[in-house]
Amino acid sequence: MNVDETVLHLVEVPDVLATLREWVRRERQRANLTQQELAVRSNVPATTISRLERTGLASTDALFNILFALNLIDSLQDFLKERLRLASFPKSLAEDYVQKPVLRVRHKKEGRA
Repeated sequence: MNVDETVLHLVEVPDVLATLREWVRRERQRANLTQQELAVRSNVPATTISRLERTGLASTDALFNILFALNLIDSLQDFLKERLRLASFPKSLAEDYVQKPVLRVRHKKEGRA
């Protein structure tokens, strides 16, 4: 049995789409833009923006134009560049370079209430 076949995936595509649609909707609202105003800025039909916010589905060019209009494209570009950099390493080395969360434990000092 291949080790990759035994990997448990807790995140599924519908979860990612839900996160994407919420991110776009909240960022649009944070920028105080209506869907129509964002449509004008991004040159993407308002119906596409509405569908993205309801379902998380849009073409990649529409999504990128929307992210550009919301000043979010740099964040995506930085993420993709980092993933590309890691993909250039052998898998065993790349796993060492991925930042793992640091767990900190606070110990209660004796004598304090």
